[in-house]
Amino acid sequence: MIAIGSRDLPALRAPYAVLDVRDDEAFRRGHLEGSGHVPAAALRERRAELPSREAPLLVVADLGARAAAAAADLESLGYSRVAWLDAPLDAVGGGLSDRAPAVPLWRPAPFLEEVLPRLPRAGKPRALDVAAGSGRDSVYLALNGYAVEAWDRDAEALARASALAARHGVSIETRTIDLEREGVALPAGRYALVVCFRYLHRPLLPSIERAIAPGGHLVLETFRAGQERFGKPQRERFLLRPGELPSAFASLEIVQYAELEPAGGPVTARLLARKPSG
Repeated sequence: MIAIGSRDLPALRAPYAVLDVRDDEAFRRGHLEGSGHVPAAALRERRAELPSREAPLLVVADLGARAAAAAADLESLGYSRVAWLDAPLDAVGGGLSDRAPAVPLWRPAPFLEEVLPRLPRAGKPRALDVAAGSGRDSVYLALNGYAVEAWDRDAEALARASALAARHGVSIETRTIDLEREGVALPAGRYALVVCFRYLHRPLLPSIERAIAPGGHLVLETFRAGQERFGKPQRERFLLRPGELPSAFASLEIVQYAELEPAGGPVTARLLARKPSG
């Protein structure tokens, strides 16, 4: 961890996302411009609202010691580039002057963020997030005008997804369901958009294909063989074979496909596809 004093903050702040860990009322009364906000007591519970573990993060609070304690908690969660303000916020110029809503620190899946501007969004199209987890992608879609259903087997994760949506002024519909249970099927032709990230259950792929309405789209990215060299998943059943993903959706038009293998991983395949309107 790195301690940053109030005098050094203007010169050193640029690379950091700022995380204010005071309570809700203190944040509403005033905060540093551009701050995200998660109270210190909720850091683990609201992990989905934090940036990636590799992102540089500056923790601020009403006292330097409280910022340092929260920074230590973040390190224990795997954050490797954490700094903390070694001063009270009111000792910083403009430290309590902003009353705008908190800046979101979380991001959706980068591939979803990349392709969403290319997808039609007239009206309020219905979207399904398969294996939604804590709901970043679901909430991102809701913020962009979709009526979102988030399906996952983990009820606690879906509760966090609903809470994240509420904090951003939108709502999502959640469904707790074991997607790998025999006989599970998605409703046919229901969705203008189906998204699925970092999840693979091959028997579900035909049902995903049928769930897309004519003219609708699929956005899918998950791990590919070779990822086992860098970490999870390790088992073949969770890893796509080279070229497997496009061939799994025979009725869809492939709009964009890539197999990625950056240094250090992850090894993935990503697909944007469309169901013909006819």
